[in-house]
Amino acid sequence: MRRVFCFFLVLFLIFCLCACSDSLPVNGEGVLVTDAEGNEAYLAPSARVVSCYGSFADCWLLAGGSLVGVTQDAVEEGIVSADSATVVGTVKNVDLEQILALSPDYVILSADLAAHKKLEPALKAARVKYGYFRVDTFADYKALMTQFCAVNGREDLLLRNVTEVEARIGQIMAKIPKNSERTFLLCRVYSTGMKAKGADNLAGMILQEFGLHNIADGNPLLLEDLSAEQVVLADPDYIFSLSMGDEEAATSYLEWYVENNPAWASLTAVREGKSYLLPKDLFHYKPNERWDESYEYLAKILYPEVFGA
Repeated sequence: MRRVFCFFLVLFLIFCLCACSDSLPVNGEGVLVTDAEGNEAYLAPSARVVSCYGSFADCWLLAGGSLVGVTQDAVEEGIVSADSATVVGTVKNVDLEQILALSPDYVILSADLAAHKKLEPALKAARVKYGYFRVDTFADYKALMTQFCAVNGREDLLLRNVTEVEARIGQIMAKIPKNSERTFLLCRVYSTGMKAKGADNLAGMILQEFGLHNIADGNPLLLEDLSAEQVVLADPDYIFSLSMGDEEAATSYLEWYVENNPAWASLTAVREGKSYLLPKDLFHYKPNERWDESYEYLAKILYPEVFGA
């Protein structure tokens, strides 16, 4: 019986691999990959790939690929070791000469970083294929991984790192109470200040999927300069913060700000203990195959009666 099951499982995976490749255009050079800017390139599993953004390096590896070059953030985040790929500078200061010295077939870049956009003319002149990507939502991650897994012929990894994650997110969303009228403020906290964030980040988008309203949306005064007076007027039900840079220094600033700002300390969310510092691994860095954990983390805060504290 076990052999029969394994036989059908192998047949199923072979079918899925074919389906994955057939869903995207293929030619003698490989599978067609299209980036967020509409740039197209055919890639084969043997392609020499450089990633200039740690999260996208992780995605390529999760899709079964290998990397010849990465930026320092990929090493610092433990995605790769310094001796397994050449470090080509930092995410905001990429060393173009080091990239070209690796003779890459493809360079993965972020569509949100001006420093990466500046590399485009030089990469074109050197006839190096490249792609600019953006991942703000799980749907973005799924689209990216679908392409990367197709290139590497790894439908099994698409199943594990995307399809199964999506199913778990669906289970969470099915339990979320509908018609929530609660509000939240999302802040980025630095060692010397704070800024409100709109919907252009994964935490804010998940909270909005849950039906909550971000008080910064449609309020330019909050987005341009975090005004305690504006926050007090809105009096959000929850405050979520993300530390930027040195986490210890950012946390110290947040504690100092609350202690020395009576208006902030008077907020309902602060008084009721509904002000939270979100973990970097799930909300600052892209969670990738852990997207369901990001959903679950917030769901447990918002709906402890459903998901448990």
